[in-house]
Amino acid sequence: MTILNIGLETIVEYLKKKPGLEPTKELNPNTKLTDLQYEALLREFASDKLVKEKAEFVFKKKSKKEKATVKQQSNEIVNPSPLMKNTINDDNGIMPVSELTGEDNIEEEILVPVSKLHFGTNHISYKKGTSEFAFWEDGISKSLNSAKNSSFNNVSTKIRLNYPNQTFRFLDLSLLAKLKDLSSRLDNEIFEKHLRSVEKKKEQQQKANAKKEKQEKAEKKPKPKIEHRIQFNSIRFSRSLASIIYKKQRYVYRDYNIKEYDRILGQIYCRVSKARMNAIKTSLVWVIIDTETETFTFKDIDINKYVNNLKDSFLPDSKKVENRIEKKVVPQKPPSETKTMTLGAANIRFYNDYFLIFQTANGRIDNTVAPYRVNDPDSHEILNLVHNFFEQRFEQMRIVVKYDGTKILEPSRLDIFQLKNYVKALRRNLEVKGEWWEEVQNARKRSFAQCFGESRDSVKSKYVKSKNEYLYNLSSLQNEKKLIRVYEINHGKEEDAFIFTIDMPGNRNAIIFENASNDVSTTTWVFVARNENYEACVNLIFDYFTDYTIFSKRSSLRAKNVNPPEKFRADNYAFIDHDDLEQWLKKLNRILENKPQPSEIRFVPGLNISQSSEIRIPSGNAITTSHLHNQLMLKLYDRLCSENGKDSVGTEIRVGAKRIDAVVKGKGFYDIYEVKTSSNSFDCVTEALGQICQYAYLYCRDNIGKMVIVGSPAASSEVEQYLSWFRKKHSMEVYYMQVPLI
Repeated sequence: MTILNIGLETIVEYLKKKPGLEPTKELNPNTKLTDLQYEALLREFASDKLVKEKAEFVFKKKSKKEKATVKQQSNEIVNPSPLMKNTINDDNGIMPVSELTGEDNIEEEILVPVSKLHFGTNHISYKKGTSEFAFWEDGISKSLNSAKNSSFNNVSTKIRLNYPNQTFRFLDLSLLAKLKDLSSRLDNEIFEKHLRSVEKKKEQQQKANAKKEKQEKAEKKPKPKIEHRIQFNSIRFSRSLASIIYKKQRYVYRDYNIKEYDRILGQIYCRVSKARMNAIKTSLVWVIIDTETETFTFKDIDINKYVNNLKDSFLPDSKKVENRIEKKVVPQKPPSETKTMTLGAANIRFYNDYFLIFQTANGRIDNTVAPYRVNDPDSHEILNLVHNFFEQRFEQMRIVVKYDGTKILEPSRLDIFQLKNYVKALRRNLEVKGEWWEEVQNARKRSFAQCFGESRDSVKSKYVKSKNEYLYNLSSLQNEKKLIRVYEINHGKEEDAFIFTIDMPGNRNAIIFENASNDVSTTTWVFVARNENYEACVNLIFDYFTDYTIFSKRSSLRAKNVNPPEKFRADNYAFIDHDDLEQWLKKLNRILENKPQPSEIRFVPGLNISQSSEIRIPSGNAITTSHLHNQLMLKLYDRLCSENGKDSVGTEIRVGAKRIDAVVKGKGFYDIYEVKTSSNSFDCVTEALGQICQYAYLYCRDNIGKMVIVGSPAASSEVEQYLSWFRKKHSMEVYYMQVPLI
């Protein structure tokens, strides 16, 4: 602000209008600008800086003593002197300077070499002794300092020095014109040299990246398998799974024969001596760890045989027990006899994919008797909630089982058939609004806190494969808020869905609910809510779509008299059917107050050429432009692939509802190409310039490198000058490329 002599509001307003320079946060006088923002401000407001520099030069600060003298003199002056007039009058304003008379108004004409002049931005200075004189003129630049000796060697010119104002002027105006012309040419050369260096660095970087990727791909080897020796007690057993920890990473071994090993080992440790227990725990086992799949296998043992041998060796054995208990002779118990007992519905507990038949004692499960397990895919732990309401109604249901004193044996086939029918009856009653309904729904429904955020890149990479372009575009428009992955209940089943948030003017947000299923998702739901109602609106939308008890959610939501916006703490809401992507985007932009929302480039490498044709008739001869366009596209694609590699080049690339002819993907940026079939280069440029600028600055939110207009004729000098001026004036990397058809 101090350097350019402009205010904070001017800086903020200018940066917001420049794509790629928008502030990422609220600006204040202490905010640090980026290099790009700083350079753009210098280019735009150099004139304001010049006015300040001139003012500071003419009106030098005075000491307190000088100020006091001037103040006494001003009190004595009644009428201003007629000799006071404007002596500096240029394009940047008028500054009043007093013209002294008599001996004080000293001017001198001298002959000075051009090599003694010093050039700055829009001014020239000359030192004589301890005094420095200035001449202000637009079109002068610092680049003249490096060229003045070679271009104006032994050249002198007459100047007139004004000692009171510390200024001078040229008496030879033809020399001044030559200086300005040389300055303009030097600036153009420096700018072109800068562009060439940028292009060279970009090419070097691309080659280095390609070489690095190729080297990494060649050096990439499968992760090695590691043989590791561990203590037996470091293995953790669960249902059909064993796991170990190696270097803070968990590795698993899956075997469906592993059942209740943790309980079996616990019983063994309780029944053996401390020394024997430590011997088992510290015994060493070799495992082979696969770091690629994060799994492991046992090298030299069969884990099932190993655990079962331990079980047979150490679980109750009468001979080993009598030897261990003070060598007392304990009479051996006769083998238990198999008995038959009758159980009811209260003896059943349900789990996911199986249920257990327990023995009960005094209304509680008897843990000393092992239950019998029945595998059943219809079983689920939620069935216990409904089952509690049916126990009394099924008192007459009886299950006859065998019992050997330690475990329940297999029931008859008829009883198993009866039990499975009972499970199916409970499943059917899940959807019936009975006494258990509210409790069942509360148990089944996941809370909003259990849902999680997901990045935009994750959504785009996942659903670009399924060609769900609606999800892809919505994820590109997501603002800085968390993208929420939720679910929707359809006919009692959970389906993946997302809640997106898009900024709107007036401190509002567009909260969008979108189902992730291609088959089910035929409508996009857009809720407009104020910032202060955002959290409440999101939670209410989640509760509505995840409710098991609401049927025909979508059809009832279309009737706002049934579900008014106030129900969701929203100002309004609307729905957009998935009839056509382009129409869908137009309707979405209309809801977002008709402002085009920039999207991200949907880059897919490869050659894809549109087959649509257009007939043009220049001078009476009909030409199919699609044929010429396709020929140019093929030539362009081959050329770009040879320069950048096939994985970095794609054609007919979508950005929002538009398609770009060709795109080259770089590291963090894209170069875009627009093909035109006109017979001269200037027509190609005029036809494509507005179109390619719209792609870069209106429809796209990615970083754009070069914008290249492609045509078959060679670039004329007029085109080269025009694009050179365009790049310098507007700081836009626009170029023309010739792709000859022959």
